[in-house]
Order: sequence, then structure tokens, then C-alpha cells
Amino acid sequence: MARQKRRQTDKRRANERDGFGSYVRESRRLGLSITLVLPLVLLYQIGIVQGGSSTRNIAEVWLTWPICLLGVPAATVVNLLLLAALLYALWEMERGGPMCLGYMAMMVLESLLYALAMFTGMTAVAAFVHGAVGPYLVLGGAARSLLLLSLGAGVYEELLFRLLLIGGGATVLSKVFRFNAFWSTTIMLVASSVLFAAAHHVGSMAEPHEPFVFVFRALCGLALGLIFVARGLGVAVWTHALYNVLVLVVAR
Repeated sequence: MARQKRRQTDKRRANERDGFGSYVRESRRLGLSITLVLPLVLLYQIGIVQGGSSTRNIAEVWLTWPICLLGVPAATVVNLLLLAALLYALWEMERGGPMCLGYMAMMVLESLLYALAMFTGMTAVAAFVHGAVGPYLVLGGAARSLLLLSLGAGVYEELLFRLLLIGGGATVLSKVFRFNAFWSTTIMLVASSVLFAAAHHVGSMAEPHEPFVFVFRALCGLALGLIFVARGLGVAVWTHALYNVLVLVVAR
């Protein structure tokens, strides 16, 4: 009897471990990340781009700039990409079934925990250096636009600085230049964090040119880069977006 109970306990623990391992694997899939990120993109596109807002996220402007150079309306191309992403998301949901929804809910919750940890840590750093909380989220406009810009920054800055620079850059270094995979990722983590910090000093929402602000942003970029490498695009985007919302709430 005791042996049978022990077997049942061991089997239950094995299933729990497999369930957690399945979540870790599935949550890193690009398809699931696209599905999770799509609502944030739609909110930004409808509220900011289609709404004709004069204030735009700098990463979004840079990402759509090559399209504009071709003489094609960027909004049209983005809308077509959104339609394709929506169809892919529907297919992904159908293929994943109810478990897919559960994984996405867990990913948002996981992202919230990372965002809270980042917010607490960065607030402590700002308080230690400046003696007061420094939100370091420079946005202008009405409350609705502020919220949409905060969410959009999480999407487009992660696409540019994490997916393209870290993911794409590390692939180029390792595959083309034959760098070690670890050092390829490390180099691009540092480079993307520095460029991420520098980007916040450019454009209409540029932050003041202060050494601490630059270092603060670079540390944020490094934290988000590590989350991207360890947990994938979807968790990194939602962590960034939720962190921005937390800062926005405190700043207001």
C-alpha cells in the first residue's frame, strides 16, 4: 500500500515537472509570443498611428523608416503585417487549444513579476543615487496617449533592440563570423543595452543628457535583454510594457 502511494506521488511530481517544462518551452516559441504581443500592437496602431498622434515611439519610427524610403505608405504595410499576424495568431490558438490560453495568461503573470522586480530595483537605484524616486519615462500628452505610448514602447523597442540586435546580431556573429555562441550573445547584450540607452536621448521625447540617466537606461536595457535571452520575446515585451505602465502610474 505504501509502495503504491509512493508510486502515485512520484508520478504526480513527474507530471508537474513535465508541465512546468512544457510551459518553459512553449512560452519561448516565437508563434506564441506573436499571439501575445499582437493586442499591444493593435492598441498602439489604432490609438497612436491611425489616431494621427504627433508623438510616436522612436523605435517604431526607425523600424518603419525603410518602408517609407521605398515610397510605400508605412501604415498600409504595417496593417497588412498585422492582418497576417492575426491570421497566424488564430492558427496558433487553434493548434495550441485551451492550453495556449493558459500559457499566455501565465506569461503575462510572469512578466508582471519581472516588471515589479525591475521597478523595485531601479527605483532603489534612483533613490540611492538621487535621494528620490526618478521615474525616467519622458512622455507628453493626454493620459490615453501616455498609456498607449507606454505599451507601444514595450513592443517596438523590444523588436528593435532585443529581437533584431540581440537575436539577429548574435546569429550573425556566431554563424557568419564564427564567434562563440556565448560571447556572441554577451557582445550583443552589451551593445544593445548601450544603443537602447542612447536612443532615449533622441527625438521629441528625448531625455536629459545626464550620465546617470544614460547608465540607468543601459541597466534597464541589460535587464530586458537578459529576460529576452532567457524567456523569449513575448515575456520581454510584456515585462517592458508593464514596467512602463508602473512608472507611468507612479510618475502621475
